[in-house]
Amino acid sequence: MVSTGTIIIMSIVGLIAFLLPFAFIMVLRRWFQIQWIPILIGAVTFIIFAMVLEQISHFFVLGSEMGEEIPLLRNSPWLYVLYGVLAAGVFEETGRLVAFLLMKRRYRKLDSAISYGIGHGGVEAVLLLGIGMVSAIIFSVLLNSGSSILDGLPPEATESVTGTANYMYVLSIVERVFAISLHIGLSVIVWVSVMDKGKWWFFPLAILFHALTNLTAGMFQSGLLDSIWMVYAGFIVMTAVTLWVAYMVGVKRSSHSRDDSI
Repeated sequence: MVSTGTIIIMSIVGLIAFLLPFAFIMVLRRWFQIQWIPILIGAVTFIIFAMVLEQISHFFVLGSEMGEEIPLLRNSPWLYVLYGVLAAGVFEETGRLVAFLLMKRRYRKLDSAISYGIGHGGVEAVLLLGIGMVSAIIFSVLLNSGSSILDGLPPEATESVTGTANYMYVLSIVERVFAISLHIGLSVIVWVSVMDKGKWWFFPLAILFHALTNLTAGMFQSGLLDSIWMVYAGFIVMTAVTLWVAYMVGVKRSSHSRDDSI
């Protein structure tokens, strides 16, 4: 059984997840010209590269039957982690690179990179957390009502809902705030690699930062790390590093350029 209080918390978290992209727009529009086309491009690019192409890669590399353990995870946990973090970095940052190359003629300002990052991270929050909470609420209602629809499901499916502490749902919102911030920072770094001659190496740097940000989560998932707080610590530290680099190479550079043109 899932308590009414837990279902209410799920509902609030899901609603916030849907509203997060708009919250970032409202906050960042004080300093940047937020543009809707780059936001939409960021959202579509994430769906194509992360939700379609990356998942196809996972199917061929990790492929396992429903309910079975992934062979690579069983045989070589560290190799599983390495593949997972690099796949996320390569696919998502390549998507960013392709998008900015296509946008280069019409959207050359830093504001476009910020907007793209909101779209990229925002749609991830909606799809992974927002839709995820909707699914969890529906599952909880069916479970509480004793619906036969859930007959035959493995115990792990029920445990994933009933065994999750309420504070973890709240933490998921905090995680998404940092995740969208991370995607904005990575977008600025890749934008610099496209817009500035000789800065091509910022693209592999973005892949590295993305991979390192996911490292502790991958270790936790594979059983190499047993502290959820270490997962969040690693994620927050790498997000801070990424935002600092993005500020130094992108935001600060753009500010100097505006001052010089006055």
